[in-house]
Amino acid sequence: MNKTLLLILCDFLLLNLLALTRWDKNELPASPPTAQQPASAREDVVAALRLTLEEEKANREKLALDLATTRDESKTRATVLDQARARTTELSERLTKAEQESLRLAQQAGVETERSRAALEAAKAEALALRQTEEKLRKEGEALRSQLTAAQLTTRSTEERARLIETTLRTAEEEKKKLLEQNQSLSQGVSRLAEKSGEISQEMREYRPVAPNSLYADYLARRATLSIVAERTSAQGSGPRRREIKSILLTDGTRTGALLSLDQTPFTLGDAGGSWKSLVGSITPPAPANFPQPITSLHSLRKGDPRLLIALVPNSDTNSLATAPYRIATDPFRFPKSLLISPRGEGYGECTFRLSPELPGYLEMDSRFLNRLQGEYAPSSGDLVLTLGGEFLGVMINDHYCALVPSLETGTSLPLDSKGAQQSAGAALTTLQRATAQLDSRLR
Repeated sequence: MNKTLLLILCDFLLLNLLALTRWDKNELPASPPTAQQPASAREDVVAALRLTLEEEKANREKLALDLATTRDESKTRATVLDQARARTTELSERLTKAEQESLRLAQQAGVETERSRAALEAAKAEALALRQTEEKLRKEGEALRSQLTAAQLTTRSTEERARLIETTLRTAEEEKKKLLEQNQSLSQGVSRLAEKSGEISQEMREYRPVAPNSLYADYLARRATLSIVAERTSAQGSGPRRREIKSILLTDGTRTGALLSLDQTPFTLGDAGGSWKSLVGSITPPAPANFPQPITSLHSLRKGDPRLLIALVPNSDTNSLATAPYRIATDPFRFPKSLLISPRGEGYGECTFRLSPELPGYLEMDSRFLNRLQGEYAPSSGDLVLTLGGEFLGVMINDHYCALVPSLETGTSLPLDSKGAQQSAGAALTTLQRATAQLDSRLR
């Protein structure tokens, strides 16, 4: 509740209490109708104060609930990240143990293989000796054959054990590959979680309003200057008319141009059907690339107020701009307030607005007389309207309504010809005059 209104209500209640206090006990009681009226007034004031307090309490409870929900979500994300890190550490330890076991098995297999080879060579040596002394040791032949058979069995057993060890090594390598794949999968999951956290942070920054002072300073550094010189024929006017216009550069992602209103140009709707001897226009981008460039025509907006004009900048020239143009607001109703800046940058201030269902494409701004008395910035015709996020909304066409600019799609063309515009500019102004006449009376 406004502090001024609260003080007035408290004073009113105090005066009523003083007026109704019985200072003299012998004084006759007031008549019932006169006593009921102040009591009813006090009850109304108390009910209004109670309702205001209940609304404030509900708002605070809602804010506390939103804060608790945000904290719970942050704790949940931190828990998931800690679990992922713990799982990664566990898998790394298991991988290290598997590598150590594989190395031990490989060493053991080498030792067994060497032993088998040595046993085989000994068996072959014994068999050769038996063949050489077969003549002499026929009686011991059976025993030697038995020893040879035993040696062969031992060799086969050793070979089978070697094959088993090789199979075990292959299995260990496959498990190692699986562990590596699981580790990579967990790393990718952690990366995705970090990216998601970054997206959430970016979204929170987009929904956070920028200070009006910063927006105003940024606007002063990003203004362009348009110059238009119009010279009428000798029968319709005397000398040339020149206008210097401080404009704002806009982009809708496809086109880039400087926005201005018809009132800022040398033309008026009363010039419809007229002719000119010459029309010359130029645009000077903001510093440091502040050198004038010619413009060949102005265009009305196909989806905007007919009194708003755009001077398109070629795509080849937009790359040389030192500052980026303002983007048209994709979500114009994200913030309940907007920032109004006078066309020449002489003043600025915040202002609330609301939609007007019977006037699509326009916003009704809060321009109450009480705001002017309190020293707040009052909207006026020609003011530029920005969102508190730094995007462009529209232009004030009078003290109450703002015309939205949804895109830079062009409509009627108003050519600027240095050799003589003749009737083409007058015909374009006639088209704009007819479109303006069809607007609601509150917008004209």
